[in-house]
Amino acid sequence: MSVHRLLPQPQAYGHQLGLLLLDEVETHVPGDTAHAATYPFPVLFKVVEGATAYRVTTGDSDVESSIVAAALELEAAGVMGISSNCGFMVHYQRAVTKALRIPAMLSSLLQLPMIAAAIGPQQTIGVVTAFVDRLGDNVLALAGLSPDVNIAVTSIEHSDEFLGLGTQDLDTERFEARLVEATQSLFETHDDIGAILLECALFPPYARSLQCRFNVPVFDFVSLVDHLYSVTHRRRPHL
Repeated sequence: MSVHRLLPQPQAYGHQLGLLLLDEVETHVPGDTAHAATYPFPVLFKVVEGATAYRVTTGDSDVESSIVAAALELEAAGVMGISSNCGFMVHYQRAVTKALRIPAMLSSLLQLPMIAAAIGPQQTIGVVTAFVDRLGDNVLALAGLSPDVNIAVTSIEHSDEFLGLGTQDLDTERFEARLVEATQSLFETHDDIGAILLECALFPPYARSLQCRFNVPVFDFVSLVDHLYSVTHRRRPHL
């Protein structure tokens, strides 16, 4: 006999993971963490009111309570794990996990220690982020990255495509081209890059293209969420 948990309010059942969303108007395409078609399992999305990109990427403490409350709401809705759509949510990782009984992996940056262990100390991790100046040592430390790990950081934050995300339709080919250019710049200045991490949740739709072009492992928000799902919803063994 299987027993299913009774949830505390009238609602739809069956959402397996929850995702906290920034309070931003922007286009999301398949492969992006905020697009429902990205996942082969049901995800419950929750916009955190007041959690704008600026406030979250700068670690504004005033928005922490709203993020925690939204995470608790997702937990009450029956999800088994929670993520987000901004790597800078790492600012609130500890506060959220302290409040929850279920696991939360709020930031793609949480994969950095694993990447460092996987590729070895002689190689560099290339990070493509939304905002270079905001990805300081304090943020990397929140993600658990040792200060002796070599990283190289780039961004497309000054491109027309990135600056226009909230005001115009998204041309995915042009957006991808900007990401390729930025990543190429990393390889031109570092000949020892062993892996790429895409910090921003808007970048995963282009991960395969980057991997095919640069022939290194590419980690992003989707790899993070896939991992979270794999440990919260274990598959039956193949006999």
